[in-house]
Amino acid sequence: MKKLYIIVFALLLAVPVLAQEEAPKDASDEDVYVWCVMPSKKGQWLRLTPPQPAVVADFQDKLVYLKILNPNDITEKGKLDRATSDAILKMESIKGVSYQSKELVGFTQGMKNRLLIMYHTAKRAADLKEKQ
Repeated sequence: MKKLYIIVFALLLAVPVLAQEEAPKDASDEDVYVWCVMPSKKGQWLRLTPPQPAVVADFQDKLVYLKILNPNDITEKGKLDRATSDAILKMESIKGVSYQSKELVGFTQGMKNRLLIMYHTAKRAADLKEKQ
């Protein structure tokens, strides 16, 4: 009987550890947060910044170069559409990052950093391939 109480007590203490954290308390209704899980790290809520046309256009240029997104899928340059959003999610999943979202409506700084790294790596690889 004593072991049963210990097991129940241990389970009660473990429940909060397993629960997903809530979005930050200071978040307004206009802020968009997404649950992000990085490889071998604990998940966290990340605030998505609203997509600015210049940032979206930059993403689209780099995604087209990486051949993740078909140029024909972009309906209007600088507009975050479903194809661009799917390509960003695909790019992030290649890096092992997962989001609990079917479609993104903004960008995090981490997304921008990882896209730049992938872009420059792919560009260097393409340049070396041309020189050979």
